Amino acid sequence: MNHYPSSEQLFLFSTVVDQGSFSKAAAHIGVHVSTVTRQIDQLEQRIKAKLLIRSSRFLGLTEAGRYLYEKSKPLLKDLTDTMETIRAIESSTSGVIRMSCLPTFGKMIVIPFLAQCHRQEINLDIHLNLTERLVDPIVERLDLAIRIGEQPDSSLYPQKVGTQTWHICASPQLLSRYSAEQIGQFNHLPLIDKCAEYNSLCWKGLEKSNVIAARCDDFHAQLMLAMAGIGVCCLPNWVVAPAIASGELVKVMDDPFDRCETIYALRPFQQASAKVSLAMEGIETALRTMSADSQ
Repeated sequence: MNHYPSSEQLFLFSTVVDQGSFSKAAAHIGVHVSTVTRQIDQLEQRIKAKLLIRSSRFLGLTEAGRYLYEKSKPLLKDLTDTMETIRAIESSTSGVIRMSCLPTFGKMIVIPFLAQCHRQEINLDIHLNLTERLVDPIVERLDLAIRIGEQPDSSLYPQKVGTQTWHICASPQLLSRYSAEQIGQFNHLPLIDKCAEYNSLCWKGLEKSNVIAARCDDFHAQLMLAMAGIGVCCLPNWVVAPAIASGELVKVMDDPFDRCETIYALRPFQQASAKVSLAMEGIETALRTMSADSQ
């Protein structure tokens, strides 16, 4: 049997002593008198000592009760201060967030969000791990990990923050060099692909009628190549949206595979702190804007 009292029992005991009666202590805390009485009884049984001298007109401390009161009072204050500090940390939008995401996602979504926080004088310090690896947020002590596509069952808590679709785009400069028939039939056009031969799903079946102008595994580099007129790209909506909105890229055709993938923010804990909630809301807003701009 555990002979140590709970913090709740010590808090109730201290409140009874401070208020001078069970009824006043119950009213002060906002519970029924019977709850206070039962907890004090259990406290005395647990530590095997009489703490209070009770009568209809008098409530006093035994020697053991006085010793417990004097020793526990500063401990309870420290505990209360600690809990208030923790609540303040969890409710604050300031502080450090450790996050992992794809390099291009970090550059195009997370960093602009961080800049917006700075402009709004929100003291949010994001430690950003830009990687292609599927890192484990629990092992690497991350607050958030951005993942795309269906997630396997795990101990992580996913929250949808957006939707990824794919767009086939090219610069107006590139398209001006080809006839409407060539563009419409997607014939003899230079393509930008991943390093593995015809690895992009968009180009599957088109390799015989077109040529690969450049290969690169980085989304942002593919975007730069497309904007420079090197070739046609097939990239996610959140990558090409700003270039489409500015007219630097034009949609050539819809994704022939009509892909639509969910973007998740994975958390190691079910309850999100205020700063983590702020980050997820900021990312969700940015992705919603990107989706609208890419239409």
